[in-house]
Amino acid sequence: MSPALAAALALGAKHSLPIHSPEVLLDGSNLLVHLAPAPVVIRVATFTGFIRHDPSPWLRREVSLGTYLAGVGASVVPPCDEIAPGPHLVDGWWMTVWRHVPHDPTAVASVSELLPALDELHAALAGYPGELPLLGPATSDLDLALACCVDNDLLEPAASESIVARRAELLPLVSALPSQALHGDAHPRNVLVAVDGRLLWNDFEDSCAGSPLWDVAVLARRDESGAAAQVAVDRFGPAAYEAMLALRALQGDVWTVLHTARREGRIHRGTAASPTRT
Repeated sequence: MSPALAAALALGAKHSLPIHSPEVLLDGSNLLVHLAPAPVVIRVATFTGFIRHDPSPWLRREVSLGTYLAGVGASVVPPCDEIAPGPHLVDGWWMTVWRHVPHDPTAVASVSELLPALDELHAALAGYPGELPLLGPATSDLDLALACCVDNDLLEPAASESIVARRAELLPLVSALPSQALHGDAHPRNVLVAVDGRLLWNDFEDSCAGSPLWDVAVLARRDESGAAAQVAVDRFGPAAYEAMLALRALQGDVWTVLHTARREGRIHRGTAASPTRT
């Protein structure tokens, strides 16, 4: 059993949950564990914790936003009722707690379904009163990801500097757009298709402030139909869309480098099962 999984089970045991058959739902950026039969899912910051050093600010924003959205009736996976959503620190591992929603893990919503769902989410997010970092995934979080790449010899320092320079060119083109709270990583894998057919947004740890164009660009980057791109161009204009898409590409490509290295065992200063960098 991994240390992260043991920590998640320890949190459930501390709250006397009937954990007879725990199930690992996902082991990637984070470790997701269903404490079955309890309707509880623990999200442990494993690889994200390693890259971010201290993931607690991200998790606090996620819990705050998720709690707010559930409270206003938005279509989201809600925080847990059995345990306070956190974040919790258990044996060095940061984690949050969410309600388990029965869903089809193989189902992926189409872009034609996600675009109106994203509009509804943005309408709910517009009322969020908390503070969020402006385009955080492409600013401070990208800086941490780049530092991890350089530390682990995945990118040369010159390549990292080139990415930072390109970001400096792009940010002024989009940062002045009207801003509100955003999902931050609004792609199909962060939407659950519940057994009753509802689409429930999930995983708000990359939540940030900025133009809704960011979330649409996130969706458009992997949309072969072109529907999301058309919506982005129609609403925000081609220049802003191209700039935001390029900004997302910088951030997404760096994280792809990190995830590839993790899968191939090329992260040599810490591992996905270590909450701190060595």
